[in-house]
Amino acid sequence: MKLRVHFRPGVPVALLTAAAGLFWLLAWAAAPGGLALAAGAVAVFYSLLAAIGLFALARIARLERWQDWNEPVRLLILAPHEDDCTIGAGGVGARNRRLGGATRIVYLAADEAPGMAERRAAEARAAWALAGVPEEDVLHVDLLPPFRHPDPARLRAAARALRRLIDEFAPAVIVVPMFEGGHVHHDMTAALVAQVRTAGDRFTVLEAPEYGPYTSLLNTPHRILALCTRWLFGLVSYYGPPDGVDGRPILKVRLDAADLDCKRRMLATFESQNGPSLATTKGYPDRFAQLDPRILREPAFALAGSYLAFVRRARAVLPPAIVDRLLPVQLGTIGREHAPTLWSREWEGTP
Repeated sequence: MKLRVHFRPGVPVALLTAAAGLFWLLAWAAAPGGLALAAGAVAVFYSLLAAIGLFALARIARLERWQDWNEPVRLLILAPHEDDCTIGAGGVGARNRRLGGATRIVYLAADEAPGMAERRAAEARAAWALAGVPEEDVLHVDLLPPFRHPDPARLRAAARALRRLIDEFAPAVIVVPMFEGGHVHHDMTAALVAQVRTAGDRFTVLEAPEYGPYTSLLNTPHRILALCTRWLFGLVSYYGPPDGVDGRPILKVRLDAADLDCKRRMLATFESQNGPSLATTKGYPDRFAQLDPRILREPAFALAGSYLAFVRRARAVLPPAIVDRLLPVQLGTIGREHAPTLWSREWEGTP
C-alpha cells in the first residue's frame, strides 16, 4: 500500500535519509564483494537524494513566509475555470467574507465541452455558497479566446471588458492564477490584469501558483521533493503545494481550521473535476506571490537549459514512455505545447 504524504515536506526527506542509512548499513554488514559494492553504490545514490531533499527544505524555509489576513477588504478573484478560483483563493475568499469583506468571483472562460459550461457554473455557485458568497457575486463572462486558437482581437476586447469589471467593483485586492506556463488561459488572465493595470491603481495583485512545466532546484523545492520521493521503491508519493517560478517570496495565508475546512468542502463540490481528489491534493492554505510586472516582457521561464528542455531531448532519443516514467513533467503550456506562453505572441499575434 502506497503512503501518500500531503504538504509535509519533512516526511519524504526523513524517509530518503532512512533509505540511505539502511543501504549504508547493508554495505557495512555485507562481506567484501559484489553485494557490498552494490549496496554502497545504492547508498551513495540515496544519500544524494537525501542531500537534495535537505536542500529543498532549506529553500522552502527561505522562499515561504506566513501572511495574516485579518482585515476585510474588497476582494476580486479572477480565473478562467471554475475550480481554479477555489484552488487558488478559496480559503481567502471564505475568510474575507467571514470577516465582513466583499468577495466577488469572475470566471473568464467557458468550458468548450458540450453541456459542461452549465454544469461547472452550477458547481461554482454551489461551492461559493458554502463560503457565504451570493450568486450575484459569482459571475461568468466568457472573455478569453478559445483554448487552442490565438485571437489578439478578442484579447483586446477582453482587456477592455476586464478593466470595466475592475472599475465597477473597485477592489483592494485582486487574485489571479500565476503566469507560470501551466495553462494558456491561466497565463492570459494574469497578463490581462497586468496589461490593464495603470500607475494610478491602488489595488494589490496577487498571483496564485497552481501547476506548470517549470522545475528548478532553487525555485521549486516541493516539486524537487516529489521527484526525489518517486525513488522510494514506488511506496511513497509526496504531494506538495505549488511552487513559484522565479524565486519571488511565496506568501502562505494563515487560515483558521474553519476556513481550511470550508475550502476543502468547496473543492469537493466540483464533481466534474474529481472533487474529492481536489479536496485532498489542493486543500492547502492559499499561496500567493506579488504580481510580477515582467509578465508583459518575458515568458514565465526560459526553455533553454531547463529541466523541461532536458526531458524533451531525452524523449527524442529514448522511448518516451520510459522517459516519462523516470522524469515526469508537464511537457509544455497546456494549449501552447510547443513552448511556454509568450504574451507578445498572444497579444500581438506575432509568430
